[in-house]
Amino acid sequence: MLRLVTEWIGLVATYGVNFPHKVAQQPSRLVDIWGHWDAGYYQSIAFHGYPGRAVAPGQAAPAVAFGPVYPWCIRLVHAGLGGLASAECVSFLASCVGIALLRRLVTDQDGKATAGSAVTLLLCWPTSFFLVAPYPESTALALAGGALLAASRRRWILAGFLVAFATLTKYYLILLLVPVLAAAWSAAPRSPAGVHTRTEAPWRRHLRALMVWDGSYLKTALPVVAVLALWIGYVWDHTGSPLAFESAQKRYWGRSFAFPWTSVGRAIGNIVSLRVLDTSSASVVQLFDLVTVIALAFVCLALVRRGRRPEAVCLGSIWCLFTFQSYLIAETREVLVLPPFFAVLGALGQRSIWLERLALALFLPCAYFLIVRFVNGQFAG
Repeated sequence: MLRLVTEWIGLVATYGVNFPHKVAQQPSRLVDIWGHWDAGYYQSIAFHGYPGRAVAPGQAAPAVAFGPVYPWCIRLVHAGLGGLASAECVSFLASCVGIALLRRLVTDQDGKATAGSAVTLLLCWPTSFFLVAPYPESTALALAGGALLAASRRRWILAGFLVAFATLTKYYLILLLVPVLAAAWSAAPRSPAGVHTRTEAPWRRHLRALMVWDGSYLKTALPVVAVLALWIGYVWDHTGSPLAFESAQKRYWGRSFAFPWTSVGRAIGNIVSLRVLDTSSASVVQLFDLVTVIALAFVCLALVRRGRRPEAVCLGSIWCLFTFQSYLIAETREVLVLPPFFAVLGALGQRSIWLERLALALFLPCAYFLIVRFVNGQFAG
């Protein structure tokens, strides 16, 4: 339904009510309307690779800033499909998996009703159309949800690999190691097999678990370290800089370290000066990003109150990454990949049906507004 509704809105916004005739003449328009902004970079990576010390034909110099997992998936399913069609196929399938994993994760933690509310709020979130657009959000959501679910079921090796590949989709998802390793910490053996040491200090027990090859810590951390080491080694050899993906953000997007009052203050300034009313510029989107980072801060506090401190630390660290930069950009889209964020929203929605309805009444018009902006080539997150 998300795919059908967003497609309908996008086609009407692009071609008007006569869109069936336009699509009949050129069916590729069904997918072409979504090929804006970062979609081109992922296409370039999938079919021409990353630029090295020199930029080859078909490559884009800024593409080094983007993770490789989503382009790899596009390349894998590219058989008889166009580039954008392959990307949207990957996004659609990954969104189905990601939603199913989010529902299972929240069901295990808070019950089916809360899971239903969490999924509903995710699908109605203002930028949810990115889950089915040629963007990596759905892939990252599936990997992040799978990592947290695997950790909750003590499948440490699987959790480690899922965290690693989630990181290679969205680099800040390395912070998923916080709740995953916290789960491993709580599952650490209390004593060696056959030995009872009730008086043993907790730090000794966890230190012993760290030193055991088949301990939960190593099973989780080693896949992450191995995969990231291979990727950084490739980037270093290919571009001459091990952290080329980080420096590209500053070089091509002007994103650099700054204290939160810089980015948040700039967004508030756009509101006070009414620049957000100029819908022809990207200033209007900063209003959504400002509300998102405020909501993320409240979610972190809610997680602390609920006793889920590892998840609170994870989201709090991501909040710092979002705000400790020169300006807010695309935070409303980036939170789509954070299952704990929507788990808390689902819990709040389940607590008060009117709160959930109010959220939907706000989300849906905003989603329509951002879809129309995006398909018309304007920045929407």
